[in-house]
Amino acid sequence: MNRLWSFVGLFVAFVFAVTFFGQPAQSDTPSPATRWEYRTETIEPTLLSQRLNEWGGDRWEVFAVERGDTVLEQDGATKLKVTNFQVTARRPLK
Repeated sequence: MNRLWSFVGLFVAFVFAVTFFGQPAQSDTPSPATRWEYRTETIEPTLLSQRLNEWGGDRWEVFAVERGDTVLEQDGATKLKVTNFQVTARRPLK
């Protein structure tokens, strides 16, 4: 039983040390704000997956996707057809 309490005590001390002393030191000087490069492109639905994979490979971070719809009226029924997507992305300037 004594060994168990020793283990628990060491574990608590380890968690305390990692939590309070394991963090990197913070500098007194503020780091410069990250500058971003942005791009927006209108993409056809059939090419969306391919284009997003290409952008991901180039380290673009997509933060907005808007759907472009067309309203179709056929036989008294109204339907929406997705005609394109407008995708906006950013990445840090090099």
